[in-house]
Amino acid sequence: MSRLLLVGSLLAALASSAIAGSFAQPPPASGAPSAQVERTVSRAAVRAKLATMRAANLDRFRDYQKAGVFPSNTYLNKKLNVWIDADGHLCAAATIINASGMQDLVMQTAEDNNFIRLGDVRDGALMDWILTSGLTQDEIAAIQEPFMPVGEPSRSPEPMPIKVAAPARTAEDQRLAAKYKQVEQQIVRAARASLDIATDRLMAQPDLAAQFLRS
Repeated sequence: MSRLLLVGSLLAALASSAIAGSFAQPPPASGAPSAQVERTVSRAAVRAKLATMRAANLDRFRDYQKAGVFPSNTYLNKKLNVWIDADGHLCAAATIINASGMQDLVMQTAEDNNFIRLGDVRDGALMDWILTSGLTQDEIAAIQEPFMPVGEPSRSPEPMPIKVAAPARTAEDQRLAAKYKQVEQQIVRAARASLDIATDRLMAQPDLAAQFLRS
């Protein structure tokens, strides 16, 4: 990704952050799915498949934790969501989506907004993936933990690539490992309730639910 695109992406992310202020919550489903939806799409079948997807995505999250290779925030001197860093390292959420077979979506997201916050997503291909992931949007947002800065301060007045400071990188790796483990435990504990929420939200999109069952 070019430096110009990264800068544009960062500016877009900052503008969104100024408006939202924090992870936005997904819109609640408007009541229970209608009887018509229930007749055309089996809620039990949707929930069962979402449970399978949830388990697969949780395994991908665990694999990411075991690998222990995380993006470096060398862009801002504060916590920041980084989808993919200058060395090609993907964040946890991007890694899960990539491993689910959506490589093109991952790369397009990096081009469109490399500092995207999935808690703010409302529609489009990313929202469709969230709805069919078996995870709730809140859980995906928690998995997408923003990164502390690990850049080595530069004394040069000229723009140049920011090096990663080894001590900061080590400390951040330790923080992330602990955070990810905590998030994983929360996801496991909330499995039943979260699956119900995920099912209700997908059932509210009958066309997507039907497509999901066919896939």
